[in-house]
Amino acid sequence: TMLAARAFGAPRIVIVDVDDYRLSVANDLGADQIVKVSSNIEDVAEEVLLIHKAMGSTDVDVTFDCAGFTKTVSTALGATR
Repeated sequence: TMLAARAFGAPRIVIVDVDDYRLSVANDLGADQIVKVSSNIEDVAEEVLLIHKAMGSTDVDVTFDCAGFTKTVSTALGATR
């Protein structure tokens, strides 16, 4: 998903995950920033702030949730303008 976003001109890509290995791979493949999050739904608000900081803005126009869990959807929706 990240490589496709880059190929189609995404200006800044932040990858968010709970797994260190996947974050490492994303970093190696050219993510602009990576953000490690928890699996705890109660952490969404704090993690949205971390995502905005990593993006350098609160104006996140597009997010892709590739997991489909309640937590990941909530985080993606909370981070998107």
